[in-house]
Amino acid sequence: MQKVSKAYKESMKSSLRERAYIMISFGLVNQEAQAKATVDNGSYAYYSNKDNIFGEHIDDTVYATLEEEFTKVDGSMFFLPRATEGGRYYDTGIVSDKLISEARCEVIISLNTIATDFKGLTINFGENYPVDFDIVGSTGQTIEFRGNTKSKWSTEEVLENTTYIKLVFYKMKNPQSRLRIYSIMFGYGLVYYNDSVMSSALDSYVSPIGADVPQFDFSVTLKNYDHYFNVDNPNSAINYLETGQEMDIMYGYQTPGSDTIEWIQGNHLWCSEWESDDNTATIRCQDIFRNMDGEYVKGLYSAAGKSYYALAEEILKDAGISEYYIDPRLKKLYSNNPIPRVKYKEALQIIANACRCVLTQSRDGKVQIKSNFMPSASIATNGEETYSNAANVLTDTPKVEYATLAGNYTPTDGTMFFLPRNGKAALTTGYVSKEISGANGTFTKNPVVTITMEAIRAYYGLKLVFGTALPAAFTIRTYKGGEPVNEYPVEKDEINTTSIILRDFDDFDVMKIEFTKTAEPYNRIVLNYFSLSDVVDFTMNRRDMTSSPKAIKQELIKEVIVPCYTYQENNREENLVYEDIDVVAGEVETYYIQDPSYGYKVKLDEVEGKATVVAWSNYFVTIKFNVTGSFKLEVQGYRYKIVEKYATVSLNARGKTVKWKNPLISNTMMANELAAWLADYYTAGIEYEYDTRGNPELDATDIVYQENEFHDGMRVNIYRHTVNFKQAFSGRVTARRIGG
Repeated sequence: MQKVSKAYKESMKSSLRERAYIMISFGLVNQEAQAKATVDNGSYAYYSNKDNIFGEHIDDTVYATLEEEFTKVDGSMFFLPRATEGGRYYDTGIVSDKLISEARCEVIISLNTIATDFKGLTINFGENYPVDFDIVGSTGQTIEFRGNTKSKWSTEEVLENTTYIKLVFYKMKNPQSRLRIYSIMFGYGLVYYNDSVMSSALDSYVSPIGADVPQFDFSVTLKNYDHYFNVDNPNSAINYLETGQEMDIMYGYQTPGSDTIEWIQGNHLWCSEWESDDNTATIRCQDIFRNMDGEYVKGLYSAAGKSYYALAEEILKDAGISEYYIDPRLKKLYSNNPIPRVKYKEALQIIANACRCVLTQSRDGKVQIKSNFMPSASIATNGEETYSNAANVLTDTPKVEYATLAGNYTPTDGTMFFLPRNGKAALTTGYVSKEISGANGTFTKNPVVTITMEAIRAYYGLKLVFGTALPAAFTIRTYKGGEPVNEYPVEKDEINTTSIILRDFDDFDVMKIEFTKTAEPYNRIVLNYFSLSDVVDFTMNRRDMTSSPKAIKQELIKEVIVPCYTYQENNREENLVYEDIDVVAGEVETYYIQDPSYGYKVKLDEVEGKATVVAWSNYFVTIKFNVTGSFKLEVQGYRYKIVEKYATVSLNARGKTVKWKNPLISNTMMANELAAWLADYYTAGIEYEYDTRGNPELDATDIVYQENEFHDGMRVNIYRHTVNFKQAFSGRVTARRIGG
């Protein structure tokens, strides 16, 4: 669930909602030009960098120089190093050598493609932008721009049949200053709001157990009354759309009594197809996984084992994905088995499933592998009494308290026990702090309880059960990999013997609870139970539904079986590749093998030495031929023998048996954990489908409460979620019940 304000939550639950908004933005970028373009040498400053302006580049790295109304003394600029041979400088983009008032500056950009047309150009000039300049194409086409007032400048002009562009600058905003260019994009950005969007639909599907690759699909219908999107219109933007161009979807909601719009990132997707008629234009987008259809063939058996984290990184690198998130827990989980010969996205799906994770795409378009189970935890303190047992705080069992001389603490009703003479607990206690508060309820040294989780994930609530003595204030801090994430102070009005603290805790692996004050002076902190909730602070009420929920009873599951695969060497050599070939000496060819194999040997006409193996995995062999001619090729090797052992969890006396085959499972511990995880999923076997009023803050994989007349507090896991927009939100949910 996305973070939203309290006012947003309350208003979305009201019978009459406020106005909904949408914002669609995408860039019409000539991707070939963007990838291949280079800046020719020119009259640039010695600290200039012309090689990095066609990517994402910010304009906050600036050297202080003597120019008109330019240098700041607020610490935002850097001192310029002296010019030296091979000197290293910050990346400040292109900077002209001379002031524009002294000499005009020309920037020539070679496209390094055949002559091409492209629509639009976007340049980030920074705070001191050029006022007058020209753009000249290789055909002599010249476009003049006068009186510019924008630091991030763009145009929709079309440059035709050009192999380069020349930018000629005549005048700057501050005349006696240098030209600076921080980034250039061959194209321009388009943004559409309610007045242009006729309708849209965003459909998200994420399997909670990794049964399928995630899918995110978006379609938007735009008004086309001015024929701006007509294919036959030479100035139409649709002629410059390309498959793979990125689109951002934002949803907005006007909170009551305010003129501000609260925006939520809907998703970041990639254009796949588009069409138009005289009235409308429809653009469809899809997720990052649709572009990961290449086959991964580098799977390799490892006797020592390789971490799932390393395996995932290898796949992502091979697929050309540089931005991603992998749960660090995967660094501690290992597999001996090779990744099978499958598509990149399917290989990631297999890894996520083996580690009880969910594979998904974040709303900003990044691949994510995140734990999808309640992890085990350990607890530590900065000091506790001899009769305290902090580890018991993690178990939901009755705790006792020992009578002490703390202020207004010990009752005489027989509910407390006398402490043994040795000062050690003979009964089950929770956490009792070493520190005791003073007359004003504060501590000299604040008691701190630290909970360390097995896996990183997000939570949406915290339950604390205290003893007779209550705290009056405490602060919750969370950390991820040692870095601070959230900090929430909790005051007296939220604290009871059983305290439910509803907060959105972003992904973390360590939580520290620092107690700063007690309700009664001269008291210790007594904490008997701690638990985190994976249920978001959201209940799908009947009022939120616009159709009756359709309940679907799934087929009864008798048992879940997860095989554990052990690879063994084979003593039987066989032909893995056998074909007639015509080759030239020095030629290199790759041959693919269906079953995992090893120990390759190459023969031409049954003779070794005429070809060499230069690269291989368990699923391919690359051969360099040393001779020319026609030959009978034989690639000989050994196929691994695969032995199966089974982890089984029984659910019912009858029903279907689910045999869950994950080829990476190579040890019985992970097989047992995976079987138990899958069994939890199959326990309920009931799914619900219904239409809703639309909630763009909800994500597929969210666990929410769902109103049900027969089951109070019923929890469901949303795995398919649709958000429609037609000047108002609507939606559809498919969810699976959690538990029996």
